[in-house]
Amino acid sequence: MPRYDDYTPPRPLSPQHPVGPFEGTEAYWRARDLTKPLAPQAQIIGFPYEGKASFRRGAHKAPDYIRYFSTSLETYSPHQDVDLTDYLVVDRGNYPLPPEPLPQSLDAIRADIQQRKRRAYFTLFLGGDHTSTLAFLGPDEVASAAFYVLVLDAHTDLRDHYEGDPYSHAAWARRALEWLGPDRLRIAGVRSGTRAEFTLGHNLGLFLDSPEAVVQWIQNLPRGAGLHLSLDIDVLDLGLVPGTGNPEPLGWQLRDLCTVFRALREHPVTVRSADVVEYSPPYDASGSTGILTAWLVREMLLAFMPMSAE
Repeated sequence: MPRYDDYTPPRPLSPQHPVGPFEGTEAYWRARDLTKPLAPQAQIIGFPYEGKASFRRGAHKAPDYIRYFSTSLETYSPHQDVDLTDYLVVDRGNYPLPPEPLPQSLDAIRADIQQRKRRAYFTLFLGGDHTSTLAFLGPDEVASAAFYVLVLDAHTDLRDHYEGDPYSHAAWARRALEWLGPDRLRIAGVRSGTRAEFTLGHNLGLFLDSPEAVVQWIQNLPRGAGLHLSLDIDVLDLGLVPGTGNPEPLGWQLRDLCTVFRALREHPVTVRSADVVEYSPPYDASGSTGILTAWLVREMLLAFMPMSAE
């Protein structure tokens, strides 16, 4: 295993080679694209996008470092009593981002990713800053009244724009709100934002003020609804995740996340996709945030994958 301080991330996949295979630490837990006729139960796609940072940069480096840190963990989760080796999981590598800025290419990326998501029962995206989440919400999904988005984040991200950029990571949720409407978007863990953002969120009923409120919301979702879960790691307390761009105190604990994961697993809702965003390796001196992020990826895979690929 390479050392953290001398690890060289793998090259991104090119448009001509959009699917692995990968070797060694280039793949999350050495997941392979085995080119089997059976559809994988889960696929991992890195999305190393980062726009203009509002504080500390580095989120674009996260996908490859999450893969690296995954090699330090076991495939078995004693908390869920399941093992990744019992599933077919494929690491597709990093999405080939186009050279033009994301706003200009967003529609094309969303349509392309929507097609890629159909190649597995569950897709987990490794961001990237939080604007990346907009790319993961397919046009057909957004148009469906039975599709919901749950965001776990310390920040409101409901600005109309940040420093003139309507697609900033501080404004992405405002765009999602415009797409989905207030009935299909919920944000939990919020403890930072402008007065105007908090007023907007409260007036529209967007905020869930506790893990218990999230569980209740999940239990009230229509049976068979589809859902995308967006996890900004700064929803956790800064003592747990110092390696992020905008850490915030008074955050959630790991047991709170596990409570939400369990509710999503047990309720008859289909978690079609999820993302983990805003991990910043340059500010993770000990690697503890990277290990925690890789651990969360494992727990999300095991919680949301179907038990069998039918």
